[in-house]
Formats: sequence, C-alpha cells, structure tokens
Amino acid sequence: MSPEVLPAPADKAAYVQGMFDRIAIGYDRVNDWMTGGLHRLWKRQLVRGLRPAPGDAALDLATGTGDLALLLQRAVGPEGRTVGLDFSAGMLEIARARRSDGIEWLQGDMLALPFPDASFDVVTVGFGLRNVADLERALKEIARILKPGGRFGSLETARPRQAWMRAVVALHSRLAPWLGRWMAGDDDAYRYLHASALAFVDQDTLAHTCRQVGLADVVVRDLSGGALALVMGKRVG
Repeated sequence: MSPEVLPAPADKAAYVQGMFDRIAIGYDRVNDWMTGGLHRLWKRQLVRGLRPAPGDAALDLATGTGDLALLLQRAVGPEGRTVGLDFSAGMLEIARARRSDGIEWLQGDMLALPFPDASFDVVTVGFGLRNVADLERALKEIARILKPGGRFGSLETARPRQAWMRAVVALHSRLAPWLGRWMAGDDDAYRYLHASALAFVDQDTLAHTCRQVGLADVVVRDLSGGALALVMGKRVG
C-alpha cells in the first residue's frame, strides 16, 4: 500500500487487524518516541475529563495495549467493571501480559459491540475511530451501549487551527514511516497510520457526528496546538 492510498472500506477491517498484529510488540515504544511520552498525558486528560467514579462500568474501545483501560480500572476501582476491547489479537496479548488483574479483555468489532443496550457509564476510544470503516455506525454503537447519563470520550488526531502548527505536524508526520521501519520493522504500517490521520475528519466534524447519533453536551478540547483533540459527550434519556 502506498502512503497516499488507504484500503477500501470493504478491506479496511482485515488490513487494520493484520497491521496491528504485526506491530504490537513495538507499538508502545514507537508511541513513546513519536510523542515524547506525551500520549500518556493525553490519555490521563481524557479519563479526567470523563470523571469515572468508583463502581462505574467502563469500556475502552480499540484498547491496544491497554493504557486507557488501566487508567479506567484505577478510577472505577475493584467495585467497578473495566473492559478493554480490540480488533487485534496481537495487541490484546500485550495488554493481558501487563498488570491488569480484573480487566476483561475482549477481541471484537467496534461496529458490532457484543454488549446489551445501556451497559456502560464511561466509554473511551484512543486513536481508534480513524481505523473504522464506518464512523457514524461506530458512534451509534457507542451511544447504544451507554447508560442514560453515560459519558463518551475520544482522543484522536485533529486539524491544527493555526498554519504554523499545521506545518509542524506535516514535518513530524514525515518521520513516521522512518521511525516505524527503524523501531518496529514496518514502515508500511506507519505510512497507513499517517495517511489515516490525514484522511480522518477534523475535530469539529467529529463533534457534529457525535451530536447526530444522539450524544449531548458535546465539547471539543484541542491538545498540543490542535494536532490532537478530545471530543466528549454524554447520552441523555
């Protein structure tokens, strides 16, 4: 796959699943290098913004190696429930190997979540929505499984609002395939990740789509000059 070409929607699920299986072992190390460790701060900001409480039921989608699931588990405590779901068996293998007793790790599809309606108080997605073939369908599934009053939050790449920051992001993104080849042995995967970030909707469009599927009180918080954004909302009724 060339860096400018993304898989067709019909092929995206299989491509994404295989790609993350390939890069799972080195994924955290590359993230640390590419963000200077800031991805951990951004994830903490997302969880703080959603205010999970002891005893809540929390779900992290596209959980990867489990960073957000671990943060949610600490917040909801042993009396709560924490689930991490991912499409990639390779990523889940890394997640299960961490100190994560009490977290339920599930392999599954964000477009067809294996949970009843109104199951969770808090749902998070970190850098995962751009990997789904149908964004609106994924958000509808999230709204469906939220309890009334339940909170949803996404941490995702975004569009900087200032030209100078867009130039910085463009320069940084050119390093992604090189870092992927050097640290993970897979520059093709990091070309995809760069291309998917460029192709994904901006933060305001994501917020609008959240409102369209029925989420309320949707807010956008730009991070790192708008290179990333938190988009958060809640289910009412």
